[in-house]
Formats: sequence, C-alpha cells, structure tokens
Amino acid sequence: MAIEQPTYKVLSTQNGIEVRDYDEYWVAECHVANVADLSQASSWAFGRLFNYISGDNSASQKIAMTSPVQQIPSDAGWLVSFVVPKDVSLGEIPAPANSTISIRKVEAGRYAALQYSGLWNDKKFAAKSEELLKACERSGLAVVGPVSSAVYNPPFMPPFLRRNEVLVRLEK
Repeated sequence: MAIEQPTYKVLSTQNGIEVRDYDEYWVAECHVANVADLSQASSWAFGRLFNYISGDNSASQKIAMTSPVQQIPSDAGWLVSFVVPKDVSLGEIPAPANSTISIRKVEAGRYAALQYSGLWNDKKFAAKSEELLKACERSGLAVVGPVSSAVYNPPFMPPFLRRNEVLVRLEK
C-alpha cells in the first residue's frame, strides 16, 4: 500500500529542478525551539508527532502515516510536520493533546523542488538549498518564503534508495 503524499502536478523540469503546482493540504506541525541542528530537531519532534497520529489527540483517533516529513527553519529553531491524510482533513481534524503541536493549512501554490538521495543533515540541507535557489535564479523564478526539507523514507531505508527534497514556494 502506498503512503499518501500531498497532490501536485509537475509543470516543467529546468536546471535540475521541478516546478510543481500543489493542491492545498493540512499538516500537524511541531515547533522545536532553540535547536539549530536539523537532525536533532526532527528526532525530537518526530516522537511527539507520532504520538499525535497514534491517538494522542482530542478524538483519541489513530491517523495514517503519510510522507514526507517536512522541516522548515524558523527564527528560533525548526517547524517539523506530518501531512494530514485527505480523509481526515475532509472532516474535523482532531486537536493535538500536546501544546507544541498545531494544525496548519498549507495553501495551494507553485513550488520549485530539487530531489536528491542519501542522508539528510544540516550540511546537506544548506548545500541543496543553495543549489535550489541558484537553479530558481537561473530559471527566472521568483522565490517566496523559506526553503523547506522533505524526507520521504523511513530511517532504515538504505541511503542510496532514499528520496529527499528541498522545496521553495514560488510567485505564481
């Protein structure tokens, strides 16, 4: 059975990146304050988000795992999120029991995406973010907002088989 992901349409491929139009979707998002390291923030938030989808919410509802796990740098740390499945977001999304988790709608929009395999960490995030932004500039694409990291596979997946991405919202 395939793991659900946000719905998007690839509009073009240029300079090593894909330009995509995403439908709106919802995320359960954990704010990790005062942690600069991407891997450490993700590890800390993952347990809290996993508890949320395992029933630590207002409805004691189990929610299916989706991908990717997303990480966005914030002023005081990271925002780490799980995508809420469509069947849940069409109804009432259960409120998280943990106050560090919030529910947020991601508006439909255009994004540039750079896909890569291997491990993900701060150094890789910085390098791939720079590569993505330079490709956007070469393509004449106007960037709006921060670069985010998207990790599609579980940690036991061999690194050479992993799908990772960096994404950035574009002006439409």
